[in-house]
Amino acid sequence: MFDQHVGDDRPSRYHVLWYAGQSGSNLRIDPGLLRGWCRQWDYHFEHRRRVDHDRADEPRTQARVSFAFEATTEQTLTHGDREYTFTTDRTPATFFELDDCGDARLKTWASERTLDLRELRIDGRDLVFDAVSEPGPGRVHGTWLATTVEKSTYWLTG
Repeated sequence: MFDQHVGDDRPSRYHVLWYAGQSGSNLRIDPGLLRGWCRQWDYHFEHRRRVDHDRADEPRTQARVSFAFEATTEQTLTHGDREYTFTTDRTPATFFELDDCGDARLKTWASERTLDLRELRIDGRDLVFDAVSEPGPGRVHGTWLATTVEKSTYWLTG
């Protein structure tokens, strides 16, 4: 579903996810727009197929926008006269994931939740979404999520 032709039924040029067709039941997703947005604001973009057990048991194509990463750690072990150093992978601390069924996962500095999206669009450095379980439009604040603990303590007080 991620690689389908987008067509002319997009509500605006900023829409990443929307439902189209006469009945409004045809899900459309434009990962290229999301990738370009990430490149513009220096967010990390990944596009791959994997199983996310929080949302489904079968593999789905996912796009992930990572805003900030946890610090990598090193551990050195000595065995005899040899020394081995292990480094952890770069793990996203804050991210927004979208799969090809319109399900999303948002991890902020304070919480993590899943969303069933009806619409997703770009608004400057933010993503604005309309989700089934939300009372109104929600906002993924890119600047806030990209600010790490070392750069600011806003997320602790704001």
